[in-house]
Amino acid sequence: MERSPVNDLEIRELLRQALTDKMDRETYMKGIDRSYYYEADGNDAGEDS
Repeated sequence: MERSPVNDLEIRELLRQALTDKMDRETYMKGIDRSYYYEADGNDAGEDS
């Protein structure tokens, strides 16, 4: 297995800024709703072709 030549520090910093310590029911449910939204969006894209 080879190591990636890409420096991941930039990606790590972007992700760290986007993460939250707040994990209440509202945040959890919002994440699930987003997940279903993206999943449905991906499924609809191929049906028109």
